[in-house]
Amino acid sequence: MTCVPSVGPIEKVLKDILIRGQKKAQGLKMPILVSQAQPVSCSSSPLSLFAARGQSTPNRTFWGRPAQDFWLVAHGRAAALSSEGESPYDSVIHEHRTLTQNAIVQSPTIRGVGPLFLGGFRFDPRSARDVVWHSFPDALMALPRFLFTRSKGTTWLTINTLVVPETNANVEVNALIDELESLQESSPGETRQPTITNVTETSREEWAARVHSGQKAIENGLLTKVVLARQKALYADRQFSVERALEQMCRLYPECSIFAIGNDEASFIGATPESLARLEGSRLSATCLAGSAARGINPEEDRILETRLLASAKERLEHETVVAMLASALKDVCLELHWDETPQVSKLKNVQHLFTPFSGNIHQGYGILDIVKKLHPTPAVAGAPTEQALELIRRMEGDRGWYAAPVGWMDHTASGEFAVAIRSALLRGDKAFLYAGAGIVEGSDLEQEFIETELKFQPMLSALRGS
Repeated sequence: MTCVPSVGPIEKVLKDILIRGQKKAQGLKMPILVSQAQPVSCSSSPLSLFAARGQSTPNRTFWGRPAQDFWLVAHGRAAALSSEGESPYDSVIHEHRTLTQNAIVQSPTIRGVGPLFLGGFRFDPRSARDVVWHSFPDALMALPRFLFTRSKGTTWLTINTLVVPETNANVEVNALIDELESLQESSPGETRQPTITNVTETSREEWAARVHSGQKAIENGLLTKVVLARQKALYADRQFSVERALEQMCRLYPECSIFAIGNDEASFIGATPESLARLEGSRLSATCLAGSAARGINPEEDRILETRLLASAKERLEHETVVAMLASALKDVCLELHWDETPQVSKLKNVQHLFTPFSGNIHQGYGILDIVKKLHPTPAVAGAPTEQALELIRRMEGDRGWYAAPVGWMDHTASGEFAVAIRSALLRGDKAFLYAGAGIVEGSDLEQEFIETELKFQPMLSALRGS
């Protein structure tokens, strides 16, 4: 990896800001976040930056929007905002405000540059935790030691550290430089996927039982929609390659948010087409993505399937349920809110969705996590009414972990971007756990919904098979 500061020696810049931080920590008698960003001349790709091996290897995060040429690569951990319990958003919001209110930040006002917290949340904190998800708490937003931000051909390096009254600036600078150099000297990891030796999955019989329970609840007037998911567990002859999966997803799904969140020995990865919310200053954008159909094998068949999708009463009902929920949730925090009355169609490689974008300006005092808290879980991933749908999901599925939950990033001003973690998988060594869901409403067909989940498994299956 070749990334060097574009301006001046990095050691002097770091020492100066660390001394300022130490003086402030001594005066306030508390830890102070110190963050320094500068442009770097970097010939390495974002995937190569992520593949770097160093002291921080287990705790690394990747966030890519290939179509927008926007990339975040994080190594190490300067601090972590984590929470267990039924109010993880409130806890993280409070910790974020405490940590950032006295921070010393030297960075430009460029999106994605500066002290960013990257991570996500558990889908349902009230469900009994599945042992495979033990590395991922109800909430984890990590501040990296080193963050590389690549946007439109320019790369920035942000270095973050917590300074306490006893911090020795010289020692801390040397430690940071040593850690950074350990990344510079590293080499890419395994680039080939292993051979999958066994697959277990939610059977058709189990799926039928879940769908029938959902349909019965709808017939009895308890629900109008519930989103049910299936799981596939892949067992391989050696460890899965996160790097290879990311390369495949970036190449095949450039319009998606590509992510990998590492914690301890596990990684949660995905290529999600569903943005939840994005906040830049006071400007908010959000997305409704609900209602699905397959892609055609040629342009003519694709147009026919698109027309059927737009005309389908079942798919339009599913979509309109989510639109109504987003509008209701966002109107309280927005000065103005806009969305189209007629949905568009968003086309991915093997599936197309009904799509409605929202935009607006939020009231002062709200941050991205306040918005995420209001929106999650949307009817697109849980159902409606929300609590009744969640109760059925807990009973029929158990723990989804971070699948279909918010993942993303936020900066020190509480702006940021979150997506819904669908088309995703949990990797744990030579095991991978994949999830795919379908919305059940009145008129849903059991076999068609099963086929829909199979379509939604394909992006991750392809990435993990290396094909």
